Amino acid sequence: MTATHASIRRNVLWLVQFLFIAAAAALGYSYVASAREGQLRTSCTSVCAMAPDYAGDDRVAPDFALATLDGPTFRLANQKGKAVLLVFWNTSCDACKQQLPGLRRLAELSRDDPHLAILAVAVDESAAQVAATLERHTGVKNPFPVALDPDSKIVQGRFGTKLFPETWVIDPSGTIRMRFDGPRDWAGSIARDLLRNVASNSACPLTLEARVARGPGAIICNEGVQ
Repeated sequence: MTATHASIRRNVLWLVQFLFIAAAAALGYSYVASAREGQLRTSCTSVCAMAPDYAGDDRVAPDFALATLDGPTFRLANQKGKAVLLVFWNTSCDACKQQLPGLRRLAELSRDDPHLAILAVAVDESAAQVAATLERHTGVKNPFPVALDPDSKIVQGRFGTKLFPETWVIDPSGTIRMRFDGPRDWAGSIARDLLRNVASNSACPLTLEARVARGPGAIICNEGVQ
């Protein structure tokens, strides 16, 4: 074999090795990209479908303590390690009443779930009126924990809520993840999937404010508006 032929052979072998490495790298990148997209879809599809009015991870929920209608005091700081569904409402709000049956069903489905806490805070003065409204629209007494904030010191003073219903989703570290203005079906599979993701610290990497979605998860939400 001449020196020229040996050189050509070495170049061919080098080229084959290079192409093999490049193909393996491309395959690996494709796998990683596919896995990353799959993770985004798992954590973000339910969020996008539920259409929050705010989403983020840079706001700590203000602590508060309120006595519930059935006695025990609910303190937000004591819920660390759980996802918290915090619902603000009043008995004169028809949209609030619309989502009460779903909240009752969610409470039933998650009764044995140690990773989810539910609290509805009514800004009414009359505990009797709140209890009667709950029973009329859910069919049972005490369907889920409910507290009163008649002076709106918590609802408006700490969370800034003026229109009802307004629902906040808080993660196990106490960070506000989402806010929903208006009623949602909280017993549906999509809502429960969203809450499970938040409870497991698999919340969608997304910021959403003024209807503008940003961050890695925005691509999943934006698919639905194209």
